[in-house]
Amino acid sequence: MLNYIKSEFYRVFHGKEVYVITLTLSGLLLAMNLALFAFDRLTPNFPYAIVRFSMNTLTSSMSFLFIAALIIVGFLFSDEYKNGTMKNVFAFGISRKSFFTGKCIVCGTMALASMTVILAVYVGSTYLLLNEPESLPLEQLLKGIVSTLPAAFAALILAVALFCIFKKEGTAVLCWLGIIWGIPTACFFLGLKINWIGKVASWMPWNYLNHEVQVTWSDYQCLWNTAEGLTKSIIAGVIGMIVFYTAGVICLKRRDIA
Repeated sequence: MLNYIKSEFYRVFHGKEVYVITLTLSGLLLAMNLALFAFDRLTPNFPYAIVRFSMNTLTSSMSFLFIAALIIVGFLFSDEYKNGTMKNVFAFGISRKSFFTGKCIVCGTMALASMTVILAVYVGSTYLLLNEPESLPLEQLLKGIVSTLPAAFAALILAVALFCIFKKEGTAVLCWLGIIWGIPTACFFLGLKINWIGKVASWMPWNYLNHEVQVTWSDYQCLWNTAEGLTKSIIAGVIGMIVFYTAGVICLKRRDIA
């Protein structure tokens, strides 16, 4: 498995996919700060060109980490079936479990590296371009990212599993959306009528990130600011990683790769 992982890292580093997605996401966040900077210079008394406003935009939308994980896996996994890569890997004696584990490790490592670069560009441009620099918005953003990382890695593992299982990338994306967003949303509304479903729904990352994270200009009511909420976020993410990894290994072993 180590040789396969090394070969995957070599392929990724010598490809353009991870660089394209990193530059694209960094550019989008930089463009947001540049737009705020431009409006501040062109519009008298423009109130939004401040560090708190920019960073609160991401702090209140931590589920963007799930979407970023899906995008990175999609870029790194493109054309696996079309080029016969998976079939050739198995033909050379790599087990399906090793293949899946290696993919998760490589995609997870590259996602983390990409996020680090994107975050550096974003935070740096925020403090350089915008007014009223303060530490609390950055502290809340970093706390949110750290508490959400386990769930984000679970979403990434699920994406790897689905791209392994389905030949069509569109089908994999739709299934991923159904599991990450569709099921939690349905459980949330059912939980309004059925108590036990509501309790289960409250542990689903998409739900607690949307209902237990309230960010305003003057206040942060976020689950990661309490020991109970932070523990819940980490446990839910770890459970997701275990469940999706186990399901991925089982399904890939039963999958006919042609």
